[in-house]
Amino acid sequence: MLRCGSAKVDITPAVGTELCGHFRSDLRSIGIHSNLYARALVLDDGENKAVLVSCDLLGVTSTLVASARRRIEELTGIKGRDVLIACTHTHSGPGSMPCRVVGRSDEAYQDQLVKKIAGAVYLALRNMKEASIGLGVGTEDLAVSRRVRWPDGSIRFDWLDPNTPPKELIDKELKVLTIRDMSMKTIAVIINFACHPVTIGGKAFNLISSDFPGIATMLIEKIKGDDVVAMFFNGAFGDTHPRKDIVPGYNYLSEIKGDELTMTLGNILGAAALRISEMTRAHSDVTIQVCSENVRVPLEKMPSEEELKDCLRRERPKLEELMRIGAPRRKWWWLKQKLDWYQYLLDLYGQGKRFEEWEDLEVQVIRIGDIYIVGLPGEIFSHIGLEIKRRAREKGLDKVLVFALANGNPGYIPAEHDYTIAPIGKRGYELEYSYMLYGRPLVGPGTATLLIETAVSLIDKLAKGE
Repeated sequence: MLRCGSAKVDITPAVGTELCGHFRSDLRSIGIHSNLYARALVLDDGENKAVLVSCDLLGVTSTLVASARRRIEELTGIKGRDVLIACTHTHSGPGSMPCRVVGRSDEAYQDQLVKKIAGAVYLALRNMKEASIGLGVGTEDLAVSRRVRWPDGSIRFDWLDPNTPPKELIDKELKVLTIRDMSMKTIAVIINFACHPVTIGGKAFNLISSDFPGIATMLIEKIKGDDVVAMFFNGAFGDTHPRKDIVPGYNYLSEIKGDELTMTLGNILGAAALRISEMTRAHSDVTIQVCSENVRVPLEKMPSEEELKDCLRRERPKLEELMRIGAPRRKWWWLKQKLDWYQYLLDLYGQGKRFEEWEDLEVQVIRIGDIYIVGLPGEIFSHIGLEIKRRAREKGLDKVLVFALANGNPGYIPAEHDYTIAPIGKRGYELEYSYMLYGRPLVGPGTATLLIETAVSLIDKLAKGE
């Protein structure tokens, strides 16, 4: 007989805390739009346990995940390897991980976060009940690919030209896990949907916010009652963006309150998930298995000290000239970030530091009956999630959920074709600039294939009962 317990712990930082995720100079928070939570679900089939944790944060490092797992094991006895910790990726939270330019790492907050994540799991374990679980599936047209090919062959954000429709395929599945007790009362609802949480803007820019995932989960919790915990796990969302036309007249330049898109998208998604949940049949005769594998992936090569100095000599005069003639910010902002990045690397090299050529990323799969949850680290591109689901369907397994930002955030994880979709320098923000903000190299070609193959292999292993 399945037993489940859920809980949530408030992880909202103090007002005045610097936010992490915005492209602007003033990152100091001035109020709270919506509280942030760490939500936990513990599942136990009598022999094995699995833990799912969702945090309303931009991301956390694999090092923090390891610390939280150790503390969970100390508090509860649950093995750390059986715990999946993911983040919703709100851009309106504290510095839960290292970043540059878009917010600084807040180590004091991270220390408390480890304790609060473990506390949420501890509380969930104390709330265990006999339960049943079921999966419902729908589709929602709330997101689009944000990568658009322009006439010059470059890849750019969709909002730079709203008249150019994106053509890349993204995952629009809305998958909803529902957990009920034996009296049919809902214990928890899990939403799995792929969309970048970047809807907060205008006059709400400097407010702490859980963005649309928080609105969706709060709607379900409000309707179903205080004892219910609703959780959001982002899908393969790295190259997606919220549809802006679901709010009539909405655009980034108009005088707006700042949360119109947040509230609209969150309410639509929450209501859709609730409808699916209410119609989902749940079963209690399920078994649980968890397995994971560390995959060594390549990192893109960083420029040498000589190359950095040469770039600074060539490009610094361009910035100085743009500043001299009073060019608009959009003409020089990324050039300045590049030059600052070059200098940042030179400073690191001067301190004797170097970047590794490889990195180990964890792929985790949790089987709950005939449901498979795939946890992948980082900002996974759509094709990766879609390919894992397609490969699983070929094996007769159609109940597969992909959770991005699981057990660490090493940055963007592009699909293989995105490395060659345009010449270097024109491959778009995710491949050409994002690593400067993360302060680390981008994962290299071959990473997506390694993650897909490992995920499919682990699914196959659990399907065979190995």
